Amino acid sequence: MENFQLFTKKFIECYKTSLKQDYRYYYDDLAEYGDKDSDTALYFIEGINGVPGQIRFALPSLVKKYGTDIYIKCLYLPEFSSQALIWEKYTLENLDKKRAQIIDDLNSLGECYKKIKILVSSNGLYDFMYAQEGLDQKVIDKSVLYWVSVAPDRFLPFRLEKFFFRLNGFMHMGHSWFAVPNSNLLKMINPETTVWHDWNQYGVPKKWTKTDLELRFKYFGILWDYVSIERFNYVLEYVQTKASFPIEMPSYILAATADGYWQGRPISEIKKLIDHYFVNKQVIYREASHLWVLSPDNLTELMQFDK
Repeated sequence: MENFQLFTKKFIECYKTSLKQDYRYYYDDLAEYGDKDSDTALYFIEGINGVPGQIRFALPSLVKKYGTDIYIKCLYLPEFSSQALIWEKYTLENLDKKRAQIIDDLNSLGECYKKIKILVSSNGLYDFMYAQEGLDQKVIDKSVLYWVSVAPDRFLPFRLEKFFFRLNGFMHMGHSWFAVPNSNLLKMINPETTVWHDWNQYGVPKKWTKTDLELRFKYFGILWDYVSIERFNYVLEYVQTKASFPIEMPSYILAATADGYWQGRPISEIKKLIDHYFVNKQVIYREASHLWVLSPDNLTELMQFDK
């Protein structure tokens, strides 16, 4: 790490403290759930900076669809732990380890289970495609794939990057990292900056907070998140050049049309990307952000495609 900016040291100190001491409902490394003796297994692949515990947000929908007679296993490597620094996760060596782990996990599940459901979040799809060539054919034949929160295969530049880099940024492995603020007041700039979401089903309201699902840390009384557009695009390009596609297994896809990752691009661009990577697919489009499209009602509706 080098080229620290005005408040970088303090930002990093707050980030590291948050990693160790903050309580979160779904952001942890618990990677196995359910009944190992079931006939059906679900395998969860997280997106960038995602963790195994996030699958628990989908449990109400999974139980509605499959009951409790299911075994759930999540992709997990210590290198991508909820306690690891994000800028240390994304090395090419770690991406190759992730590929090997996905292949080993899914091929092992193929030996034990009659049916496999693969649930991939966001840009985790590109990790799956990188690994797909190594999967046994019997795994392909007995699997269906869910892709939730459709993510572009390349991040667009962030127009305020230079401003935030000068405030809290640094360089690491040749790429710039900077922290971006999260507040519902910034929703007009990008819907992914919201920190809570109000949801109502059958007259029963719920309120979810981003800090339960994703890593955020507080400084200046504001929630922040460290990112590197340069590094993320570097690793996405690496896995895509080695990826196997199109995906031919039955695939059920949930796409958000107000997704800040797409930065206002039309639905036709989302559809074009989906058509590029999938053959046998059914798609649901919902007016929501990248994160909050994952509400239980949307996930439950998506899972009804699996007959």
